[in-house]
Amino acid sequence: MSNPDTISSPFFPLLDGISILGVEASDTGLVVGITCHLPFALCPGCQQRSERIHSSYRRLVADVPSGGRQVTLALTVRKFICGVPACSHKIFTERMPNFVRSYARLTNRLRQALQDLGFATCAEAGVRLAPKLGMSVTATTLLRRMRERSVPTPDAVRILGVDDWAWRKGMTYGSILVDLERRCPIEILPDRKAETVEAWLRLHPEIEVVSRDRAGAYAEAVRKGAPQALEVADRFHLLKNLREHLRDFLLRKHTLLPEAEEVVSDAIPQKARGRPKNASSVSPPADQEKPLFRKMSARLREYEDRTTSQTQVTLAQERKQASRARRYACYEAVRELHQQGFSGREIARRLQLSRHKVMQFIQAEGFPERVPSLPKPSILDPYRPLILERWAQGCHNGTQIYHEITLAGYTGSEPLLRLFITQLRKQQRQEQVCVPTSSALAACSPPVSSVQSTPKQRLSPTRASWICVRPPEKLHEQDQRYVLQLREAHPDLDNVYHLAQQFVSMLSEQRGADLDEWLATAGQSDIAEIKRFASGIRRDYAAVHAAFFSKWSNGQVEGQVARLKLQKRMVYGRANFDLLRLRVLSQA
Repeated sequence: MSNPDTISSPFFPLLDGISILGVEASDTGLVVGITCHLPFALCPGCQQRSERIHSSYRRLVADVPSGGRQVTLALTVRKFICGVPACSHKIFTERMPNFVRSYARLTNRLRQALQDLGFATCAEAGVRLAPKLGMSVTATTLLRRMRERSVPTPDAVRILGVDDWAWRKGMTYGSILVDLERRCPIEILPDRKAETVEAWLRLHPEIEVVSRDRAGAYAEAVRKGAPQALEVADRFHLLKNLREHLRDFLLRKHTLLPEAEEVVSDAIPQKARGRPKNASSVSPPADQEKPLFRKMSARLREYEDRTTSQTQVTLAQERKQASRARRYACYEAVRELHQQGFSGREIARRLQLSRHKVMQFIQAEGFPERVPSLPKPSILDPYRPLILERWAQGCHNGTQIYHEITLAGYTGSEPLLRLFITQLRKQQRQEQVCVPTSSALAACSPPVSSVQSTPKQRLSPTRASWICVRPPEKLHEQDQRYVLQLREAHPDLDNVYHLAQQFVSMLSEQRGADLDEWLATAGQSDIAEIKRFASGIRRDYAAVHAAFFSKWSNGQVEGQVARLKLQKRMVYGRANFDLLRLRVLSQA
């Protein structure tokens, strides 16, 4: 090593009392010899000064890089003799806690640099970047350094925002708590249970306002954990709930929705679109439209209306019927365009379908019904012939049948048997109703019009629900025409649109005094979906009413959730909840 004239360097700063002995350079790095020249050291046992040097040894410690090269410190460490007779440390080593920890192999500033590198990237990306910065590290070391960082306790919070985030969507969820005044997250919880959020809220009695979504678990947690706080329902989630109920209603009334206009870019030539230059796009006359499925569903409803409440159509059945109606409309549109000579690619572009689905409809001899999934093996399968035999003999008592098959060796539960018997009752009831088959539907189909028209899809319930909650002055001309057609199609559609617009205008203008009147009007309507929406507001009335005049919302929380998703994807497969919490809160 060389002996420089100066004991320190502005290019390589050191703490007071530490000087450079020499520098040895190589192609791969630098070895810097340093020592502490203070005349005394503090005993770690009795904290008394000692100036009696016993011996010294050399210690190698990694330090931050210099000029893109790795730096190793050859630290000369002295040993001292403690002069206090009662002290347990007769000989001790001098310590420099502000520079390097005891028994550590890297300095504090290199440890901090590795932490910053890990939090700025993920473990694998940090490993690839570290050699370019003059550092050598493994992925597990980065994760270990990151976990050494502690998150400070949050200050007093007045305005709190709560929302959930998906660790595994549809399976595992957590909760994020955001200080809406400081606009930063203050805690990440491993689940979204009411008990977990309630326990955290009890530790912060200073909370005055809590902004949340419509989740019942959070509402219960706030009522129990922070009863002094004002609950504010998020306005975005209120409109989202309204749209969901409108979509359910419009899905049930899909056959009444207007036909969507075809939008084709002017940059596509007529020849590339697969049509002649002077081809007309005259829509088929209204009297030639097929109200086939609407009539079929009406006959089923009339039959079910004459029966008891056991035969009422559930919401899931209505959605299934509406889905089949929309799929059948797509099938008819594809077949008609194919008969007019359009290619499969052009049909897929016009109707916004996949080419695989288009070819499936073209090659099918009839309308392809959805194939139900194969039933899974059940412990009840060996005893089904016995059950059917007893059912045919007139024994319809579930308890009696359960007793008989138990004597025959059945070891399953009684609810499983009752589920099978319920299916038998439904099948027996359905056999009493004449349901048209696919061949009968094809025979009743009207002939193809001689006019070479372009069939159009109906407006989707999702888009229709969006234009119902959108202010009319912000709609495009095409959407305004859809609104007029919706309101003229049926009185229920007009009533739903009127109620939705009333609620949206009340919320945007913060007219909370009109909420009670709107709830009374919605409760008296004949629309089940609007009644359910109004009933949900009544259950959460205090928080919803506060949303009409409070300036706080969950907008900041939604932004922090999006940021959390980015942090989660950066360390995908490399860490658990504890590291994700550190990443989010340390960068707050």
